[in-house]
Amino acid sequence: MLCIKRAALTACFALATAATFAQTKTLDGIENMTRSALSPIYAGNEVKGYLMFGRGDKADRKTDNYVLDFYDQDLGKVSNITIQKPANRFTLLKNSFNGTAFAFYFCNLKDETVEIETYDTSLKKLGSKVIEDLSKVDKMIIQNQMKQGGETSSVSGKMDLFPVPGHGFVRNSYTGMAKGYALVMYDDNAKAKWRLASDEKSKLYEMVSLTEATDKYILGIMMRRDGMLSKQVSSSMIAINAATGKKVLDVPVETSKTEQLSLSSFTFDAEKREFIAVGEYYKLDDKPFVNKSQGFFIKRFSEAGKAVSTKNYGWQKEVMALMPAEAKASLEDNYVNYTQSIVKGANGKMYIVAEQFKIVGDGMGIALRAMGGKVSVSKGKIGNMLVFELDSEAKLSKVKFYQKDPSNATLPPGSGLMSAGLLGHVIKSQGDFDYQFMQRNDASTQFNVVYINFDKEKGEDTKRVIGNIAFGDDGQYLEDKINMVSAANYSYLYPAKPGYVMIADYYKKKNQLGMKLVKLNI
Repeated sequence: MLCIKRAALTACFALATAATFAQTKTLDGIENMTRSALSPIYAGNEVKGYLMFGRGDKADRKTDNYVLDFYDQDLGKVSNITIQKPANRFTLLKNSFNGTAFAFYFCNLKDETVEIETYDTSLKKLGSKVIEDLSKVDKMIIQNQMKQGGETSSVSGKMDLFPVPGHGFVRNSYTGMAKGYALVMYDDNAKAKWRLASDEKSKLYEMVSLTEATDKYILGIMMRRDGMLSKQVSSSMIAINAATGKKVLDVPVETSKTEQLSLSSFTFDAEKREFIAVGEYYKLDDKPFVNKSQGFFIKRFSEAGKAVSTKNYGWQKEVMALMPAEAKASLEDNYVNYTQSIVKGANGKMYIVAEQFKIVGDGMGIALRAMGGKVSVSKGKIGNMLVFELDSEAKLSKVKFYQKDPSNATLPPGSGLMSAGLLGHVIKSQGDFDYQFMQRNDASTQFNVVYINFDKEKGEDTKRVIGNIAFGDDGQYLEDKINMVSAANYSYLYPAKPGYVMIADYYKKKNQLGMKLVKLNI
């Protein structure tokens, strides 16, 4: 999930509040369903509705119908429109919402172009843009993305349309033979505003992954290699001025040759006007996944990119005294922590939500490599959830540990040469973590961390269990578990109105989609 500051919506939601309170919805005639077909719509930090994109019945032999359905927070239908396109040419790559406008990102299979269409919150069309100058790599990545249903990314990249509240949407592309990147900002009317691209004279191979939009900046992680075949990847934190497209920050998290830091999260503290980096730190000669990290760090940078402060929290010194025994055992088992989200409460406390993972041997990969296959001999093992609580003076005050059954993640070849944080980014881009999303109220006094646990009891089928961790200003931590019992072919979990999550179940044989709101017992 992208961490995006939500802008206020227009009067469309005033109509939504008056709609019927239908806690469930069943839709027939759905030929296919992917996660991205359904998007939560926010006002502030809270979910106020959903937009569903789907293919309808053909208008005629030469024309396809696409339907946009707008539902309120209680799954009551508010409005819908139909978009018509030439038959058998278009596939949706991405739909985005930036707080004031929806954007739909289509691929035209026949013409080898992509197209952006934008709509306001009443579903009135604002503009469109056809992009013809796709590189060979763009086309290759689109083809690969479509084979995967458009759902996941990988270390090789993904075509995206990133929402930026108050400004528009950023489209990424790849230059040369994936040697560089290009970012283009389009406003709500699909008009290009600025372009930022790699230096064509650079000898480095660069790829950027956008992660967050704030009041002023677009944040991301820049990955660099010194050659096309190089598996040695370095990462930097980048910040782009959303209004001008000027890159205002492009620095590695390490500001000294005496540091070995693994960056896993990069965000912006709007109150202090500082960039925040979080990850784990190692001894200078240690190797991640071979040697255990020494602890986690929080490093702050000014808006000018200068290091302001560094605070280390050692496992043995600051952390262990607050950890339960089972958490200590997982750290000794060579797990590392990937930061999934960083939030600040109205009480001044900071909460860091992390999920554990490590590299283990993959028996199938080893066998295929022995037969000459170019595959990874390792796989990722996803572990438990942790919440680190820091007081207003940045002192570690609590460590909460939530055990879950391990799950697996696919790793690309050369994973062992990546830093722990960078490999965590790859696993997240592939959708292999169990963490789903964080919900918060507008006052930032209540937070809910939602994840899925694949419960594996001996002799029984694996059960999917929704885990919810609730915490906030009252200082209490509550945990809720809901069994995701379903005969559906696919089930997807979405944020919902406060106190709920939304489950979408797709039944392939019935061509049916069921949506339901499930109350959290917190």
